[in-house]
Amino acid sequence: MQYKPSSEFSLTLDAMLGRYDSTEDEYDAAAYSASSKSTLETIHSYDDTTLAEYGVVVLTDVSYTATQHEFLSKERINETEYNQYSATLDWQLNGWDIKGLLGYSGADKTADYSNLKHVAYAPSRTRWTATGGETIQSANPATIDMYNAPDKYLFEAYETELEQVSDDKYAAQLDFKRDIDWSAFSALSSVEFGARYTDKSKERQFGAIKIQGPSAGDTSWVNKRTLQDSELGYITDIVPGGAYRPKDLNWMQVSNDYARRTFRYDGFYTPFQVDQFYRVDETVTALYAMANFDFELASLPAKLNTGVRAVDTDVTSFGYHPIQNEDGSTGYTKDPVSKDGNYKDLLPSFNLTVELADGVIWRTAASETLMRPALTDIAYKRSVSWNEFRFKDGNPDLQPTQAKQWETGVEWYMENGGILAASYFWKNIEGVVREALTGVVENVEKRNADGSLDGYYDFDVYQPVNADGSYKVTGLELIAQLPLDALSPALEGFGINSNYTMLDNSLTGSSTLGIPTPPEGLADKTYNFTLYYENDSFDARLSYNYKDKYVEYIHLNMYPVYRDAYGQTDLSISYQLTDNVRVSLKGINITDEETSGYTLTPAFPVMYEFSGRRYSLGLRADF
Repeated sequence: MQYKPSSEFSLTLDAMLGRYDSTEDEYDAAAYSASSKSTLETIHSYDDTTLAEYGVVVLTDVSYTATQHEFLSKERINETEYNQYSATLDWQLNGWDIKGLLGYSGADKTADYSNLKHVAYAPSRTRWTATGGETIQSANPATIDMYNAPDKYLFEAYETELEQVSDDKYAAQLDFKRDIDWSAFSALSSVEFGARYTDKSKERQFGAIKIQGPSAGDTSWVNKRTLQDSELGYITDIVPGGAYRPKDLNWMQVSNDYARRTFRYDGFYTPFQVDQFYRVDETVTALYAMANFDFELASLPAKLNTGVRAVDTDVTSFGYHPIQNEDGSTGYTKDPVSKDGNYKDLLPSFNLTVELADGVIWRTAASETLMRPALTDIAYKRSVSWNEFRFKDGNPDLQPTQAKQWETGVEWYMENGGILAASYFWKNIEGVVREALTGVVENVEKRNADGSLDGYYDFDVYQPVNADGSYKVTGLELIAQLPLDALSPALEGFGINSNYTMLDNSLTGSSTLGIPTPPEGLADKTYNFTLYYENDSFDARLSYNYKDKYVEYIHLNMYPVYRDAYGQTDLSISYQLTDNVRVSLKGINITDEETSGYTLTPAFPVMYEFSGRRYSLGLRADF
């Protein structure tokens, strides 16, 4: 809704409410060769060269005495409701251009997760292949075909998790701009200044429980009920999409629909756990100002703006902490415990454009920027990985990642609407958030999948931290947007959009093994190319997007895991049926490319996935 009594004043109210629900089914056939019960039986081959300088030998083909085989049927049901409200003000008053904003956005999400778990212990052989690791039968007579032995898999648990997350954000902003006409300082054309305040909050409730029998507290199914006691179906029938392509496998599994109907007894619910609760509040106050200049530089028209932003950020993180009661038992604080954090930043910026010739612009810019840590990284919480003997904690003391950067480039705007541009950029980035070992918890009790005591172990504690030092990224970016009718009138409506980016970055440091690693997520080369045709009623686009290999993450802060180079072809077609109705067809990954990854070298693949082709048909009507 808008109220606009004159051309100098308008007040606009916007509201958006929505809901998004999704159900995801996942079926796993998994094997953990180095399980807690297992010992090495035969080493068939090994690699003693890749990590020789770090004193590490990699086992590449090994038989084990008691691999932990698992069949897992997982279901995730997510329900999200979101809403957004805002009021904006535009007011021209006595030469001032005043803009204001009051806004709220919020979302509530419920995630219902379940995992039906059957386990079998048996000898096996595990080895690297061209598409990842595989577990097969070994020479031991007690070995099993893990994909065809339903009587060997014993019921462990039907695990459930329930998570509720609430996000809220309030914002207020007021900006002022005034044109300046001073004969004493004719270059100054206008000034701008303003303030913005935001208040964000994220709260999470979480609970988990295991069903191990037909009623609450009953464990009669554990290690007695087998996989074949449930209704089974071939995985290619349960899941649409055909065969399991990476290894041409098929096996029988319990469907999630059957699991939900069978194992959730009447009156079942998942209670929330105080140790999994967290809440994070973040308030940001920003003051900023900028001056705009119009002048000539070496007789060439030039524009300059320069400004500064002062930012004050306060963070408060809440969570329940473990305590020892007077009777010697352990528990948690009655109320959440909080911890505060704060950081202040002054961020300058500078932008200059010079018109070198008609339609040819030279731009240069410099600035300091920051990226705040995710609220989930700041949260007071602890999660555990029993297989990796580790805890993961949040870190309320995280600081933002900061960058000093500059860029310069030339842009040519053609008469036919085309653009050719080239730019060079430089960034110095520090305070990158990485997961690091920050402590050890001694004598943690750990149990096997069958409930027996495994032993007491020291568990490492990992937290997100701001990494020491900094690294540099430099690069070149090329852009071309060209209507092709400039080449021939017969090509009217055809055109290309493309860009190419090349990076050169320094190493961010070393892992605990001393392996130098580049920045996570940054590829040396990325590019995309789009060929399009459009007229008044029809539009078609064929696009190819490519990203070179990059480090996805540092596993356990020890060695890098790479994502292989990946290229994807997408298609988009739309047609205007009437003045008000348009139909569209979109195809994603129409050539059905795979995603792969490896650790250390391509000889050790860790990922080989097919996401499949995805098509969508849409109809849009405007009234």
